[in-house]
This record gives sequence, C-alpha cells and structure tokens, in this order.
Amino acid sequence: MGAFMTWRELWSMSVGFDPPMTHFSSVTSAVLIYLLVLLLCYVLYKLSKTFLPGFIQEYVLDFFKTLAFCTYCFGHGVVRNAHGHLGYILCMVPLNTASVLIFNLGDGTPLTVWAKYLRGQIPTWKFVVKVSAQIVAGFCAWELGHFILGLDFHPSFADKLGKKANCNSDLRIAAIAGFFLEGTGVAYDFWMNQQTLSKTKALDIAMKFTNTALVVCIGVRMTGMYIHPAMVTGRTIGCGDTPILSHLLVYWAGPFVGIFVGLKASQIYSLPFNKDTPVKEYKKGDDSLGTKKKNVISGKVRQRKVKKDETT
Repeated sequence: MGAFMTWRELWSMSVGFDPPMTHFSSVTSAVLIYLLVLLLCYVLYKLSKTFLPGFIQEYVLDFFKTLAFCTYCFGHGVVRNAHGHLGYILCMVPLNTASVLIFNLGDGTPLTVWAKYLRGQIPTWKFVVKVSAQIVAGFCAWELGHFILGLDFHPSFADKLGKKANCNSDLRIAAIAGFFLEGTGVAYDFWMNQQTLSKTKALDIAMKFTNTALVVCIGVRMTGMYIHPAMVTGRTIGCGDTPILSHLLVYWAGPFVGIFVGLKASQIYSLPFNKDTPVKEYKKGDDSLGTKKKNVISGKVRQRKVKKDETT
C-alpha cells in the first residue's frame, strides 16, 4: 500500500507550483517519517484518553503507543543505511526518549507486559489482550510505514515499496543461536533498565535508550536485534526462508526468557550507586515511570484517628 499522492503532488496542490526539489536527504526524510508518525499516533492517543471508556481505553492506548514505536523503524532504516550506527543512535535516542515522556500511559512493547505478568501485576487474560493489541499494532505499523514511504521523500523509498511483497527475514544465523543472542540482549537491556542511572527522569531514560541502541547495533546484522516481538512479527514473520517456528523461537521465546533472566538478575544484583535508591518498576515503554509506592491500608488510618479522638 502506498500513499495516494507523493509529497510533490501534495505540495503542488497546496501552493500552486512545483516544489524546488524532488527528494530530501536521508536525515530529513527520516525526521519527516518520525514527525508524521508521532503526530498521527499522539493525536489518536490523546483522543482515546479523552473519549474512550476505561474498560477499553487501556488496550487502545497500548495499540497507538506500540504503533508509534514500531513505525519509527522505517526512519531508523533510512538513517542507518546512509550514516551507519552513529546516525541511528543520534536519531533513535532523543526520539524514543521524547516518545516515552509523551505517551506516558500504556505499554509500547509485549516485553513490558510480560514483565508485569511475571511480577504478578496483571492476570493472564489481560496479558493476552494487551499483547494481542500490540501484535495488531505491529502489523498496522508495516502498512502505515509503507504508506508513508509512498510519499516518496527519499530516492530509496520506491525500491522499498517494490520489495514489500517479497519481504526478507533478518535472521542470518541459526535459530538456536538467534534465540540465545536475542535473549541475552534483552536480559542485559532489561537488567540495565531496572537501574537508576540519573535522578533526572529524561536523562535516565535517554541513557538507557543509548544502552539499548548499542545492543541493537551489536546484533542487527545477525538477527536484526529488534528487542520488540510485536515489531519484528509485523515486519518479518513468514518472510524469506525462515520457518514460522524459528521466528517464534528467536523473536518471542528468546526475549521472553531474557526478561525472566533480567528480572532475576535485577533482584540479585544492582549497580553500586543504586543501593540507596528506591527500586524502579519501569522499563522503556512502560507506564509506571515512578518509584513503587507502598499500599496504605485505610482501616489502620481510621483506627489511628479514632484513638487520637479518644485521648482528647
């Protein structure tokens, strides 16, 4: 699916004359993708928060938040092809940091939902519904990304559109090796996300996304190192010669095991400067960005108040 018009046609219709250029640079093209995705998803996200009833709102917020993060990768690919890993890091870190702060409710990846499930914070049925909404978002991101490619910001977009029907898998190593690579990367990334790297929230998130970006750069040529099961399923399941079972082993079983290992590791060991810091209960894309609060039993509060009245 491509856009109904290119950006040049939209320009000509709007201002009455042809634009001064035919295409943009790779960085400008990526930024345009980021802005379009962020604007669309944020508007729909805010409307959902405002008008949808509570019983369905949570899952719709998950959908639009996941849609944004999954579609950003179309811009990441343009920058990485032109400017390598450094270009990817310089674009990905500020964009994802801003997105976590903007989309402050909901989960943007199945891995945060899985972590909540392992902690006993959500029941099984909610885990299934939330992950299902995110998987649908992953497939919708594939379509939305190609729609934006149809606007033809960059010369490479036409070639990408032509290859849509013949997608390729990013798994270039044996499935069992991919399982361990993705699992190890996710375990380390999750463990790092449980640490407090800065008391300033935005800086803390940015530092953790920098760590994530470095992990991605290490494994991108072997598995794609998505660290996002819904994203990679929407993009590559059934692609190339990779069997579906191998896809599930590498991109779902590996990261899910990685979250389990990372959770256990964070309970056993924290960085030295985290010892006097309250434990964080969040991972990038999670909605619980604050310190875990203790539950207060209202009955005990009332009991203390009654005793105080008796003494007066």
